[in-house]
Amino acid sequence: MVINMQYKEYIIEKSENNRLLIITDIHNCHIEWSETATYDRMEILCDSVNKEYEKRPYDGILSLGDYSLDFWKWDVGGSYLWEKPISRTEDFVKKFVHKLPHKMFMIPGNHEQYGKDDWERITGFPREYSVVYGDKVFVMLDTFAGNLDPREHSDGEYTGISTELLTEVLNNHPDKKIFLCAHDLIPSMESDKAREIILNNSRIVCAFTGHTHRDNTVILPDEWRNLPVFYCGDFSYNLSGDEEKNWGFRIVDFKNGVFSTEYVRV
Repeated sequence: MVINMQYKEYIIEKSENNRLLIITDIHNCHIEWSETATYDRMEILCDSVNKEYEKRPYDGILSLGDYSLDFWKWDVGGSYLWEKPISRTEDFVKKFVHKLPHKMFMIPGNHEQYGKDDWERITGFPREYSVVYGDKVFVMLDTFAGNLDPREHSDGEYTGISTELLTEVLNNHPDKKIFLCAHDLIPSMESDKAREIILNNSRIVCAFTGHTHRDNTVILPDEWRNLPVFYCGDFSYNLSGDEEKNWGFRIVDFKNGVFSTEYVRV
């Protein structure tokens, strides 16, 4: 029985599909990449996600932040701090989310430094929460919870894993496997308490993250008992130094009770 829940929890109905899709770093904004207009890129994103569903259905979409450059330190600055504020996160929600085959569960990135009320008004979600999927829980963490509603252009402030949310999920779901999701995860910058929780709970299976725009990458941090941390690519620009675009998303598969994951380039 779940008691004293401080954080919101959602449910993705599990089917025989046994798979989810994770996407990150969409950057619906005023900059074009790969010689593609932003709205054209958003249409390609929606078409690609739908084609993957048609190929083999999945039960839900988790999104790990950076829908915009609403708060941004460089060049012309973030669009939400212009003289006439523009929320390109809200623009994405209104114009494109409804085109996807499933509800998109959203958490903020370092470019969505909205306060809690504004973020929930724009997206319909808290800044962090949990999602139950059968015998698994995806903990949707806000690791950029500092410097919200900045008055100057900003790249966000990394605050790390919410041990309160993670502890609540572990306590309320003692029989479920736990998966961590965040826009960014930096094991060396985490609190001692976060490291202790991860070290002492083998039910925490792995983590998924974005921010660095890396795709087929996994790290095994010593600080976290070599817990696999999978990167989930981007749908904007390649940060690896390679000019080739690496647009895509990560598929998480639980077919026949076996966990696997792959990055799908489009």
